[in-house]
Amino acid sequence: MTKRTIVTMPGDGIGRIVLEETLRILDAAGFSAEYVNADIGWEFWKAEGNPLPDRTIELLARHKIGLFGAITSKPKEEAADELDPSLHGE
Repeated sequence: MTKRTIVTMPGDGIGRIVLEETLRILDAAGFSAEYVNADIGWEFWKAEGNPLPDRTIELLARHKIGLFGAITSKPKEEAADELDPSLHGE
């Protein structure tokens, strides 16, 4: 049987812990897969203006399966304040 490739998206904060523990449980249960990490979360919002970059969507489209931890969210004004200055006004 061919191993499935699963896109892992830990996100940030508790998401990293949740995903790490999920993978630990799957491994303990004997689930076998290849994992490829994808970008998602607050740091990508701040740096790129998009918490879910196109490259992550492309990985999900290619592999069809994803595991998601969690990401930070903030009110619109507070989020805008943390955006990289080069992205303001876009």
